Amino acid sequence: MAAELDVSLIQSPLTAPIISGQVPVSGATIKAKAAPSVNTNSLEMLEYKYDVAEMSLATFTKARELGIALIALPIFPGRRFMQPGVQASKGANIKDPSDLRGKRVGLPQFWMTSSVWHRLILHQTYGVAQNEVSWVTTAKERLGSLGLPPEARMDTSGRSARDLLLAGEIDAVMGAGPRGEGGKADDRIVPVFPDLTKAEREYYEKSGVFPIAHLIVMKEELAIQNPELVGSLCNAFEQSKSIGMPGMLANTEERPIPGLSEAENKTLFDGDPWKYGIEPNRKVLELFLSDAREQGLVSRPMFVDRLFPSSLTSAFR
Repeated sequence: MAAELDVSLIQSPLTAPIISGQVPVSGATIKAKAAPSVNTNSLEMLEYKYDVAEMSLATFTKARELGIALIALPIFPGRRFMQPGVQASKGANIKDPSDLRGKRVGLPQFWMTSSVWHRLILHQTYGVAQNEVSWVTTAKERLGSLGLPPEARMDTSGRSARDLLLAGEIDAVMGAGPRGEGGKADDRIVPVFPDLTKAEREYYEKSGVFPIAHLIVMKEELAIQNPELVGSLCNAFEQSKSIGMPGMLANTEERPIPGLSEAENKTLFDGDPWKYGIEPNRKVLELFLSDAREQGLVSRPMFVDRLFPSSLTSAFR
């Protein structure tokens, strides 16, 4: 009897063929939907609402430490460079990320994946440690057990980080999107990376890191009880990617580095910017897990292989 799975994914060309039913999952009947946001999906998956879902990497990492019975598939449809999300007040005289030392920087949530990546890059690339910045968050953390370090506080006024920036209460924002926290262009706000194409390409060429923001997770008991389902799901997501990826690379806005041509992106990422499997992503995952502990997201070492089912086929190890 085929397993019946409730699935919630972020709509993208990489996942659309599964959401629409174009790509089936062998041995399973899928009831799939497009989630309104990764924040909603992550909160609901913490309560086991779905059998399979796309989830924040940071939230999943903390959930694993807490013993929440979720396990990941090495499927990473949500990746992006963080440089577009760094914006500053024009009057703050921030010409380079190293100028953020001693400044007030706004974040939506302190422990959301993009915020962890922003602080990681700020420290490792520009030498600015987490405790050398005054952080201001604007939303509650997803897990109630996650407090803020001494260098951070939450603004409870209901305003966004961008609102605080325009009000002169902070000097910069580090958001998840292309304009910090979005909104119309305003000449009081300037990008810290004025040449995004150059910044993103140089970061990748030096680090080899294309940050992972979301990954696919499933109920751990399901992976244990039906190990063949793990392979079926991985195969389905790989097939779905093969359908959706050519269109993403052809679309200027959906390429990893929009300022580079389709051919340049293919060359830079060896043909596939969204590689699935553990080994192609081990370096990125090890970097994230190591820094997540240094930042205080988790309190003990986290190991890449323990995030994933032991029943993974060799094609996805």
